[in-house]
Amino acid sequence: MIVETLNKTVQTEKREKLCRARGGESCAFDGAMIVLQPIADAVHLVHGPISCCANSWQSRGTISTKGNFHKMGFTTDLGELDVILASEERLNRALEYIALKFKPPAIFVYSTCVTGLLGEDLERICQEASKRLKIEIIPVNAPGFVGPKNLGNRIAGEVLIKHVIGREEPPLISKRDINLIGEYNIAGDQFFIEPLLEEAGFRILSRITGNSTFREIKWAHRAKLNVIVCSRALVNVGVEMEKKYGIPFVEVSFFGKTEIARALKKIASAFSDANLEKIESLIEREEKKLNESLQAYQNIKGKRAVLYTGGVKSWSMISALKDLELEVVAVGVKKSTAEDEKKIKELVSEDCLLFEDTSPANILKIMKDRNAHILIAGGRNQYIAIKEGFPFVDVNQERHRAYAGYRGLVNLAEDISRALNFYSSKKSMKPQIIVSNAESFVDPLKNSPFVGAVMALQGVNKTMPILHTAQGCNFLGKVLLIKHFREPISMISTKLFTEDVVMDGKEKLKGTIENFAKKGAKLVVLITGALSYMKGENIDEVVNLFKNRDFSFLHLPLPDYDGGMQWGYKEAVKKILSLIPASTVKKKHRQINIIAGGHLTPADFAELKEIVKLFGLKPLILPDLSYLDGSRDFSSITKGGTSLENIEQMASSEFTIVVGNSLAEAGEVIKKKAGIDFKVIGSMCGIRANDEFIETLSLLSGKRIPERFIRERKALIDTMRDAHFELTGRTVAMALESDMAFHLAGLIEEMGMPIKLVVVPERNEEIKVLPSERVVIGCLSNINERYDLLISNSHAKERAKKIKTPLYEMGFPVYKTFGYNQKVTIGYRGSINIICDMVNLLSREVQ
Repeated sequence: MIVETLNKTVQTEKREKLCRARGGESCAFDGAMIVLQPIADAVHLVHGPISCCANSWQSRGTISTKGNFHKMGFTTDLGELDVILASEERLNRALEYIALKFKPPAIFVYSTCVTGLLGEDLERICQEASKRLKIEIIPVNAPGFVGPKNLGNRIAGEVLIKHVIGREEPPLISKRDINLIGEYNIAGDQFFIEPLLEEAGFRILSRITGNSTFREIKWAHRAKLNVIVCSRALVNVGVEMEKKYGIPFVEVSFFGKTEIARALKKIASAFSDANLEKIESLIEREEKKLNESLQAYQNIKGKRAVLYTGGVKSWSMISALKDLELEVVAVGVKKSTAEDEKKIKELVSEDCLLFEDTSPANILKIMKDRNAHILIAGGRNQYIAIKEGFPFVDVNQERHRAYAGYRGLVNLAEDISRALNFYSSKKSMKPQIIVSNAESFVDPLKNSPFVGAVMALQGVNKTMPILHTAQGCNFLGKVLLIKHFREPISMISTKLFTEDVVMDGKEKLKGTIENFAKKGAKLVVLITGALSYMKGENIDEVVNLFKNRDFSFLHLPLPDYDGGMQWGYKEAVKKILSLIPASTVKKKHRQINIIAGGHLTPADFAELKEIVKLFGLKPLILPDLSYLDGSRDFSSITKGGTSLENIEQMASSEFTIVVGNSLAEAGEVIKKKAGIDFKVIGSMCGIRANDEFIETLSLLSGKRIPERFIRERKALIDTMRDAHFELTGRTVAMALESDMAFHLAGLIEEMGMPIKLVVVPERNEEIKVLPSERVVIGCLSNINERYDLLISNSHAKERAKKIKTPLYEMGFPVYKTFGYNQKVTIGYRGSINIICDMVNLLSREVQ
């Protein structure tokens, strides 16, 4: 199946139906999910290690009123033994559990890089399971390494043609039935399109796939016309349905009034009995209302925009911007077909720049050279603009506002206006521990180990993490980290494709390392994941090649099936500590090491350094994530954080403080290499925990506790007394990494709030000391009872709704609570912040 897919890719590219760039725009797996996941009454099961599901979960902005499964994460979460012995068995267990528990009309099963290399016969497995479970189970063979996102879109279309369309007859048909193809209802675009089509006299028979049901797609073959909406990605569906069922198709766009009018007329031209006068009247009425609404946004007229988006949207968005009287001065065409590029040239002026180099540095150069006022692009480019002070509007799939239809054009004008205005105005109990089996396939709490490793490496100056894997891992992992920190993240991928996997990817790896060493990296860390393990690559050959160079080079093996994010963070820290010279050099008076966990916010790292300095101590902190607070500039390698020189100097410190129970092994590394004693501080939240930390610093420095902390301690006690009316007796559930759970647990316990349940993604020794009635090693789906408060990451929002419990967002990833990374959660002051947040949250729920 993979070879067949690759052959189709080459043939299709020759016909110029795919975007010409293979790199940098996620992978085939992501493209397939983008197309199929909007079928929200069907379950979408990702078959592989945790990365593919966890990194992309809830990253797509589609909205559905027909189901809720698109908001849930379903994964087989393969472990090492599964990969070696029993991946098919685990897949069958997952399918059986999902079929019985959720009873969906269908389950789509997605192969990933690891399962693609295993050589499983996914077609056979799904067919047999379908007969056994009496439910439609559909294989989607689109592992990330076979190609880019655009190819994954096409594969998904082929899946619908082969397995879904034409399998059922509709209950009712009419003379003007149409199918909407390639409209995924991003941010609710479709809700602004459908009323126009219905008023124009057209009935939507099937939606492929935005806001659709599985069943309605089955009867799409009875439509009279296929309307391909703003997406070359599914033109193959239109072509195949014309061949197989004789249904003609038209390609249209609903971005901007010009394209809306053209679309309505184009659809009408396919029907001899369409009421053209009615359609003209509809267009006239809506454009009049539109013009009145746009009067409020006169400040956008004449502004110069740089646009970078994909496919048909690359030219249809130009048309929309022209309708708003903006001038498009440059357009990125990396993701455009030759046909798209032709249309772009017809819409822009002769001096408009069409560029394929979409690197951050080039986009910034174009913005400056073209004297542009605003960048209109995808969410990954947001922080390029923010760092340089350029207004920005996100028009891609991660957005949360509809831009299609007449109302959508008003939304776009409003967002552009807001962006321009903003920048113009400012230059202990012992818990019962339970291992969950049944629920572990749904809504994972677990994240990939390489995400934790890359997070840690952001805290080392002039470092470049290199992921040696398919490009989707890098793309999706980076998007996840960017969403959490709202900061640019330095990480790259060797972007392995089929030829690299089948043959040898070492030359590509060597070239990638050399390239970033030239850009000033002082430390290059090669992270190899499950794909590299499955290939059986000889990475030692590459490691030896880069020894004794003018930069440090480390190899960090992190197979996705072994551990999660917290483990990956710990392994990265341990690997960095290998750079400390093994010696017993003379210790520097009052210099101490701080090894800090990824459960702390960037503001916590800054606060931690300040607290230590107030005792007259010199802290060498590793890693130092304080620079992810918005203060560091954009750079292809990490900028800010602990220097390699400071890491070497850690051998001369007098003592090491480890913040985070999981990092105790890192303390052991320093002790063995440099003979330095260490102390683990599991929490810096609450009275007791902070008393212990402050007293430790006082002993190390020989100084009395500064007045500031005496005052803050009193303020915390006063806050706790004020808040006890609102918090004491309230039940709490937490779903977090174990370090974060332990960090918060002491304060919650001190407030008299019973911790009924803690869900953690992995088993470790730390969970045995969590002050909770129950500790479950599992997923968000293990939380099924109602509590007074749920503390978890942003993925838990839907779970919180389901159990009717307010959600306090903490941990990773947090992207729905603004300002999380500016929040101090450590020390007496941080404890006050947390108490105030909880009181305010619960008070709002009462109101």
